[in-house]
Amino acid sequence: MKGKNTIIILLTITSLCISKGLIAQNDPEFPKGFVMHAKLHNGLITNFHQGVDLYTGGLQVIPQFGIIPQKLRAGIIVGGFYANKRWDAQFGPTISVKLKTFNAGPFGSAANLHLTADHIWGTDKQKLAGGGVHVDLLNKLVLGLTAHRDYEYNTWWLQTALGIRISKIKKTREPFNE
Repeated sequence: MKGKNTIIILLTITSLCISKGLIAQNDPEFPKGFVMHAKLHNGLITNFHQGVDLYTGGLQVIPQFGIIPQKLRAGIIVGGFYANKRWDAQFGPTISVKLKTFNAGPFGSAANLHLTADHIWGTDKQKLAGGGVHVDLLNKLVLGLTAHRDYEYNTWWLQTALGIRISKIKKTREPFNE
């Protein structure tokens, strides 16, 4: 009896793993390979205690590669931003972890929700560590909220982001349409 229960448990676990693998392969979100977004961001720089909060805004280009298909992307952030009445450049690594895919029934997926973690260095000695939560709509448009801690100047950068995919979407080959 003990052996039968073990076999049933192993078969159940195996079938769940196989079904999860098949579902993940049909998920078009976070594909293996290259993706690049251009993001417009704006928000404020604050220390929450004293002084006036500063406006910040800018443009970023974010090339990423799918490291673990349907789960994880890693890449770099390159951009410029306006803060404290001057323009500066920024650069740093980023990583994105997909949390959820929003399916649209027979039409495939409509969006995904993912977290990002970044470490960004600015040309005026800024050192930002933080991340955000983003929604990627139809693999074309990205909306996000981010928070970064500048551990050089002891401030917080709270921003919104609006991005668009600028890399081409790889066409899937469908044998029934040939």
